[in-house]
Amino acid sequence: MANTRISQVSFSRGEFCPPLYMRTDLEQYSIGLKTLKNGFVHQEGCVSNRFGLEYVGQVKDSSKKVRLIPFTFNSEQTYIIEAGDKYFRFIQDGGYILDSNDEIYEIATPYAAEDLQYLKFAQSADVLTITHLNYAPKELVRYDHDNWVLSSILFEPSITPPSGLTAAWTGGTGNMRTYTYLVTAVDADTLEESARSNEASVSGHREAYWTTSEYITLSWTAVAGATEYNVYRSVNGIFGYVGTSKTNSFTDDNIEPDLKETAPIQKNPFANGNNPSCCAYYQQRKIYANTVDNPQTLYASQTATSNNFNCSRPLIATDAVDVPLADREVNEIRHLIPFKDLIALTSNSEYKINGADGKFEANPMPVATIQSSYGSSHVQPVVSGSMVIFVEAGGGVIRELGYDYLSDSYDGDELSLYASHLFEGKEIIYIAYAKAPYRIVFVVFDDGSLATLTYNKKQKLCGWGRQETQGSFESVAVIREGKEDVAYFVIKRHINGQDVKYVERTKSRIVKNAKTAFLVDCGLSAHFNSPVVNVSGLDHLANTNVIALADGGVITDLKVSADGKITLPKETTDLVVGLPYEFEFETLGVEGENTHGLLKQINTVTVNILNSREDFFIVGNMGNEMQLARSIESVNDSGYLYSGKKDATPLNTPTDRASIHLKQKYPLPLTISAVSAIVNTEDISDAAY
Repeated sequence: MANTRISQVSFSRGEFCPPLYMRTDLEQYSIGLKTLKNGFVHQEGCVSNRFGLEYVGQVKDSSKKVRLIPFTFNSEQTYIIEAGDKYFRFIQDGGYILDSNDEIYEIATPYAAEDLQYLKFAQSADVLTITHLNYAPKELVRYDHDNWVLSSILFEPSITPPSGLTAAWTGGTGNMRTYTYLVTAVDADTLEESARSNEASVSGHREAYWTTSEYITLSWTAVAGATEYNVYRSVNGIFGYVGTSKTNSFTDDNIEPDLKETAPIQKNPFANGNNPSCCAYYQQRKIYANTVDNPQTLYASQTATSNNFNCSRPLIATDAVDVPLADREVNEIRHLIPFKDLIALTSNSEYKINGADGKFEANPMPVATIQSSYGSSHVQPVVSGSMVIFVEAGGGVIRELGYDYLSDSYDGDELSLYASHLFEGKEIIYIAYAKAPYRIVFVVFDDGSLATLTYNKKQKLCGWGRQETQGSFESVAVIREGKEDVAYFVIKRHINGQDVKYVERTKSRIVKNAKTAFLVDCGLSAHFNSPVVNVSGLDHLANTNVIALADGGVITDLKVSADGKITLPKETTDLVVGLPYEFEFETLGVEGENTHGLLKQINTVTVNILNSREDFFIVGNMGNEMQLARSIESVNDSGYLYSGKKDATPLNTPTDRASIHLKQKYPLPLTISAVSAIVNTEDISDAAY
């Protein structure tokens, strides 16, 4: 028998799938885990028990589907939209926005509950564009905290065309022909050109017979907000540019029309129910794609406009443009992501789209080049740095996509490979990305389960964990609140004998005092100016067993009364109350050099922890659990956080797959930075297997 000390100082690969439990040949084996439940991987490689979930409110109708949509005006004004069956509600900083009558503010929408999952959106400032094949595209505009308007989009210039155009000839008669004109207005702020005015015709000398004293005078009604007007004259039915006027009149003294600059042709590619399903902003254009009639075509607005799809003939660089994707089969465009190039994810392939010198222009037309052929589901992707994280077609695989300088193309890896057991038999329905402080991707599955991925491409970080709660997850969205990105969830729970759906949000996992650690679900916290025993306000947990952290001490076996009250066994100033969850951490089989095929017994375990409470549990392979003792500092100060090593001697029997197994059952912070063990090994025969 030999004693070996084996250590693991990083867990950055997170939880491994069972087929990899014996793959010690893999480089990532030494940084993987067998189990990471209700925990997450840090970028530095350590792991913590996860953040708690704070109760925000109950959705309007728990019997129907609900999803959450982020709305970010700027870093200080962010909202979560509760999108339900034909309504929107609005949440800010963990509370619903109320109207003047102190009722939850909401607006009506056309979106049925069964269609909410397939809504897609793109935002610019305080305007959120929402698309779906079954609905005409709409814009949600925030005018004030409690003043939101959802309106249909007019696909036309923002400035109206001139009206009342007239034309008059000044000159002689004979050798006459008809001259036809039209005028457009130019917006003073955006320089956007309007649609065409009415046409006006007049008879005058043929061009060769004009004298210097002859001319045609054009007049029209001035347009509010116009800085100037462009005048066009017809040549064989094409209106070429003649000149510009700062006033509402113009004199044509036989100016030759420029047929390289022609009058805009009004165009609405989404008329008659030809609705697009996705959109994005790219190089000062708004781009829609995948319409009912043309699923493989994208439509780009004029430069520096949002909903102006007018063009001219011949096309000029700033015109609106249609770009079809030529593929072997018809594959709908499901997402548009603006990077250096415009990335289009279809149901079968991934494309980059751009023009000459990286300019997205109508002339020359942009070119679409296929990059890979994985295909994308309808789940809206997220962006981390220079990488797109998307759900592969079929809904069971997470992939990344980014630019590679060596190949001058876009490609990426499968991110879910090492944790494929979390995805088997499931479909991903939502993903969201919380960049700060931990770079976590939240993944919600159709069975109500939740997985998290800590992701940093440059640091080769890809660590999975699974999150469990007393209920099922239905939707997720992330917004910035203060210095951190906060994840909001719709969670279905069984409370007080009925199924309810609650909106809950993550609380900060940065804990500086154990007394105020928020590590419960569906919870609330409070600081009382004077100690209390009786606490009310827990109506959302009526007749439910809860756990409490009272001044740093754990209180179990509490039950909320029917009227939302609890009675504490001692007076308390700082209180956190909610549903408990258990953190579980287990290493892969501890293996040294040539230890396969040997029985192993772990006699001593050393756990290095950081800013944690030490009273967690060591689990032996016989199922027994041993709670570690607290340090004298923690005994004297219940808010104290310990950093250092903790030794334990678990009750173990020899096994060929020995592991280090830890639990934290209580709402106390635990961060594990390294583990090591003294392992005894001995030979076993084939029969022992």
